[in-house]
Amino acid sequence: MRVRFNRPAGIACIVGAVGFGLLALLSDRVSFVGAMAPVAFLGFGIAVLTRPYLIIAENSVVVKALIGSAQETYGLTAADVIEFDGKRVFLVNENGRRRLRGITGWLANGRDWAVFRAWAERRHAARAEHGT
Repeated sequence: MRVRFNRPAGIACIVGAVGFGLLALLSDRVSFVGAMAPVAFLGFGIAVLTRPYLIIAENSVVVKALIGSAQETYGLTAADVIEFDGKRVFLVNENGRRRLRGITGWLANGRDWAVFRAWAERRHAARAEHGT
């Protein structure tokens, strides 16, 4: 299962790129940073709209970086439980409760986030039913 980034965030970045690009185009002098801001916003916008935010498998949750190939993988055992506290996500296992870094609900697509929550609840219910 894949959880995508929030589409309005990507669209806002692209609109910001257009706005900054127009400002740079219309100004008399533009610094290097001023010229690169639209490119950076456009890059972030495209990345938000095309890259997955999370990849969830039965035994792992992978948090993908917005830019580049970096990712953080959280392994899941049969006894692990994923809990939601507002828009934050926690992994509960025999070592205690720890926050899954980089995962927040506001960055996720609303429908995908709901599917992720339902998956975590079904997984927890199945584990409870089997006594693990």
